[in-house]
Amino acid sequence: MKRICFVFFLSILISGCTKDKFNLNKPNVNLFVEQLKNGTYNCWEKGEKGENLWLQMPAFNPGHISSLIDLAKDTSHISAFPINPVSSRRPFPEGREYFILSECLLWVVEGIRNGYGYGSLDPFLINTSLIESERIKGLKCKDILIVRDIYKEWWDILKDDVWQSKDPLEGTFYRWF
Repeated sequence: MKRICFVFFLSILISGCTKDKFNLNKPNVNLFVEQLKNGTYNCWEKGEKGENLWLQMPAFNPGHISSLIDLAKDTSHISAFPINPVSSRRPFPEGREYFILSECLLWVVEGIRNGYGYGSLDPFLINTSLIESERIKGLKCKDILIVRDIYKEWWDILKDDVWQSKDPLEGTFYRWF
């Protein structure tokens, strides 16, 4: 009887410990990024019939900001990302069919800062100094890394102060779409 209980307990313990299981309520930034990069992030909002509707945004909080900004050095192209479910537009800039990891992670930081959970309707940046036909193409990786540096400086200076009320992009030509 002891042997059966031990085997039962062990099987429950092993089945409950899946390496890549993601907890939306206690998110791990490194695991989130790893899963985004390898295409295994699969925390879906489900419809009435169990169908996948959209990827859910983890419950990131101010304690995650430093890690998100640090990992935003990576400009890898990713195919899936949790987008704002109220947006009816395509989530990419004109002429692009992928997300840029760095830009997405900064969008998460902006969503924490603004308190809405999403940085804007869509997870990409624009340069408002460009004409409209160029602006809607979004930013290139080198410009996204400039924005990353702006967010890093903002966080380094204000993390122990009133960081929520200070828009890091204020005074620049960069804006969230």
